[in-house]
Amino acid sequence: MKHIFMLFLFSFSLLSAHKPKVRVETFGNVKTYFSSGFNFGEKTIESEELKMQIIGKLSKVISGKLGYSDTVLIERRTYNAHNPNQKLFILENNNSQYKIPVLDDGVVLKSNNNGLSIRIVSDKIEITDVLKLVEYSILNREKLNNKLISIDYYFSEKSKLSVLANTEDLIQEIIKKESKLIEQIINDEIVLLDNGSLRNEISWNNNEFIFSTNTKKLKDDNVYKNHYVNYRVSDFRYYIDSFDSSYFIIFNNTNTFTYFDGVNENTSPKINIEKKNGYAFKLIREKLGDKIILYDTPDYFYVYNIKKKLLQKIE
Repeated sequence: MKHIFMLFLFSFSLLSAHKPKVRVETFGNVKTYFSSGFNFGEKTIESEELKMQIIGKLSKVISGKLGYSDTVLIERRTYNAHNPNQKLFILENNNSQYKIPVLDDGVVLKSNNNGLSIRIVSDKIEITDVLKLVEYSILNREKLNNKLISIDYYFSEKSKLSVLANTEDLIQEIIKKESKLIEQIINDEIVLLDNGSLRNEISWNNNEFIFSTNTKKLKDDNVYKNHYVNYRVSDFRYYIDSFDSSYFIIFNNTNTFTYFDGVNENTSPKINIEKKNGYAFKLIREKLGDKIILYDTPDYFYVYNIKKKLLQKIE
């Protein structure tokens, strides 16, 4: 009976994964919109979602240094459901109205005649590249709309919408140029997650994501102060935060992960997984001693032994 109940929970979770996660935030005059590639709840987070937080905070700094106070809208979707290989970049002046969220409804909302926007549909982004697009858009806002051309966007299998967008050549030309302003701010530390005393935290600095244990409330002479380590990675696919925020499962890609809880001997190398589909993994609610259970389908699950760093597939 327990197995049947567990399979029901797995199936329900997988069904909910088809609806993307949407995150809207405001950083001063900068607004960000993010739509994910999958949705497995608040504990399973794509790196692309974290990147939008970094871009939002640093774009606020860029706006301030360039003396631009009108709205900057940065929209981001990680996929086009009906044409996954299509990338879309739109740098637009005098319009900070949402556009990407309604494209799949076959609609383009009217301009609100205010601010400017940077809109992106792509699988992955580089933070520095997007910041260069923000800087370029502010400095060249009066010329932006002259660089838009009409392209076809498929919002269903057979239906398309004419959308004004930028060419790939223009985008590459912008991001290949060096920027002294971006070089100045790119090393700013950005805190992305802080779960409080002796809980895990995530920050970003010098183009690296840093997974670590929060030791802020420990005194400098505390014996545990230097006991904890951190895990640095330039990019990853997604991470899973445990329910008590005491450890992370960090998926470097869809087929390898690293277990991290701040203790050096527990931190694993990249553990390989045999996957049958493209879904992200989830954790069950409880850790069973030194073992955790990962699943992404009702057909099987994995048991990972933290101490032995071994993975066993159960079908």
